Amino acid sequence: MKKIVLFYLLNNLLFCAELELKSYLGLEYKSYLKRVDDTKNHNSAITFQNELKYSFDNSKIYSKIEALKDSSEKQRDYININELYYMYSFSDYDFYLGKRVIFLGSLEAYNIVDIFNRQNYQRDSLSDYKIGVFLSGINYYFEDNSRLNLYIKGFEENIKFASTYSPYYPFGNSSYNKEILFANNKERPSFLGTYSKSYDENIIADVSYGFFYGYDNYILSKKIYNDYHSMLFQSMKFFTNDTFVLDSMLLKVEASYTKIKDDDNYGLKNFYELGFGGEYTFEQIYKNHNLGIIAEYYKSDNSLTSMDNDIFLALRYSLNDADSSEFLGGIVKDIDDRELSAYIKYEGRLTDTLKISADLRYVKSESYLDKHLRFGCEVRYYF
Repeated sequence: MKKIVLFYLLNNLLFCAELELKSYLGLEYKSYLKRVDDTKNHNSAITFQNELKYSFDNSKIYSKIEALKDSSEKQRDYININELYYMYSFSDYDFYLGKRVIFLGSLEAYNIVDIFNRQNYQRDSLSDYKIGVFLSGINYYFEDNSRLNLYIKGFEENIKFASTYSPYYPFGNSSYNKEILFANNKERPSFLGTYSKSYDENIIADVSYGFFYGYDNYILSKKIYNDYHSMLFQSMKFFTNDTFVLDSMLLKVEASYTKIKDDDNYGLKNFYELGFGGEYTFEQIYKNHNLGIIAEYYKSDNSLTSMDNDIFLALRYSLNDADSSEFLGGIVKDIDDRELSAYIKYEGRLTDTLKISADLRYVKSESYLDKHLRFGCEVRYYF
């Protein structure tokens, strides 16, 4: 009898479940055409990613494994289980447990409210590679098409950088210790809550309000003896993230107010951050091609960000072809000083299984990057 029951359970698990696997193997190359003296002039690496989705009954298991192997800079090498979580769906809410990336924000140049997950500084400081966090949480769905999300982050992982020879190493000739420090001396959990509502009758809009208490997304540094450490400080944030659709115009607003709770006497002050803008799309200007014009403005009194009084202008050209080809070029200019950032990037497919991306980026700043010009490309084979 036990064998029959076991066979029945295994049969349901195997044949009533859905398994999805998706992977790629890539080759990445970056050439630093203008860089700080005594730093590397290029990087080349093999990249890998595997995604797994396993659904059964009301449950889902999701994992994403990412790896990078650099040809000459082993400090960039990593194998990360970037996401691995279990989700169970009840009648009106979902429960999550594990490691996950929470996506927040909608602006193009800089996401003010993207505060929960940290950047992968080992790979690239200029591009957006997020690292999953250990959390538990629920997404509660109301009958009026609104949603309440509550997450508790368990702990912070060590923050890693590339080697001292990398143009993206921010500590000059000093060494870096990956072990993080906490301004309050003892690590505590972080909390994130958001309430979102969608409208699609008189106006098409997504409106979201949020509250965060925990370790801020901005990172301080502290030197102990001969080593620099990353220092995390506690803050309380109130924020909003809203999008509105008016015919061919997409409007976006992000804003936050941060109250400093404990910064280990660094003298940080409470600050605000505001960003708003829009994208107007001219459809079918040539065959099925679309042209989007993007304009955004950023204002802040935060001493930790360079986006304090900046304007962003960009063009997005989408071919809407079978290869999903898209060109995006933009420039960020600080109105108050000479800081400037510009880029042009392309994404598309060579075949059904080969995807290519390339970008050219220029940065002129008062930070450790100084004047920086980079060409990068990556080819990925999907299987």
